[in-house]
Amino acid sequence: MSAQTSILDQAKRKILIEQTVRGFLELMDENELELEDGLVAWNMLGFTMFQDTYPDENHAEIQQRMTDFSKKLFDSGQLS
Repeated sequence: MSAQTSILDQAKRKILIEQTVRGFLELMDENELELEDGLVAWNMLGFTMFQDTYPDENHAEIQQRMTDFSKKLFDSGQLS
């Protein structure tokens, strides 16, 4: 049963992520933001989340954490 739960949890997580991205894209449309504006906003949101998680780190350290996290996520194949 735990394998089924794991599969369901993974599916729920993927759906939540997709809904979040769709919501962000809808906000971009509503505010008539171009792709470049959206990418800046998305990056700022990510930086803010990392900054809240690691408040004692400086800008360069947070940027490195973001880069490492993105690379690890991409390499793990969790994006699909």
